[in-house]
Amino acid sequence: MSLFAAAATVAGCSSGEPKQEFSVPKALCGVSVPADALSRLLPASGERVTVAPTGSLDDGSALCEVTVDADTVLVISDERIDAGGSAHDILRSRLSLQMQKSADGDSLAYTGQAAVSLIKCRGAAVREEDISILIKVLKPGRQDEAAMKKLIRGYTDSLKERRPCKAAS
Repeated sequence: MSLFAAAATVAGCSSGEPKQEFSVPKALCGVSVPADALSRLLPASGERVTVAPTGSLDDGSALCEVTVDADTVLVISDERIDAGGSAHDILRSRLSLQMQKSADGDSLAYTGQAAVSLIKCRGAAVREEDISILIKVLKPGRQDEAAMKKLIRGYTDSLKERRPCKAAS
C-alpha cells in the first residue's frame, strides 16, 4: 500500500502543472487592461503571446487579436454603431448567447466566454452614436465569468479615457 502511495506521489510531481511561460500584456492594441483578469482568460500554458491590431476606430471599427503560440485565443472588436441598442441585445444577436448577466445599466453584458460593453457618445459636441466593444475568448482560452466582467470593464474605462467619441460633422 505504501508503495502505491509513493508511486502516486511521484507521478503527481512528475506530471507537472501546465504554466504560462509568457508575459501577460498590460495593454491590448494600445488600450490598458487588468492583466490579472486577462491572465485568467488566456490558456493555462503557452510560451509566447502576440497582440495584433487591424483597422482603426477612427475609421469605424477596429479588431485586436491575441494569439498564444499559434492559436488565436481572444478577440476584441470595437465598432461605431447607431445609438440606442443595449449590450445584452448585441451579445445575443452577434454570438447567440442567451444566458448572460448585465451590469452598469445594461451598458455591459457578459458570460464566461464573451462580453459586450457600450460607450455612449452623446452631447452637443459629438455625433450621437455608440461604440460597441465585444470581447470573445476562443479555445484554448479559458472561460471565467468574473475575469471577463473585470476585463471588459477595465478595457472600456481605458478606452473612454482616450475620448473616442467623434465631434459632430
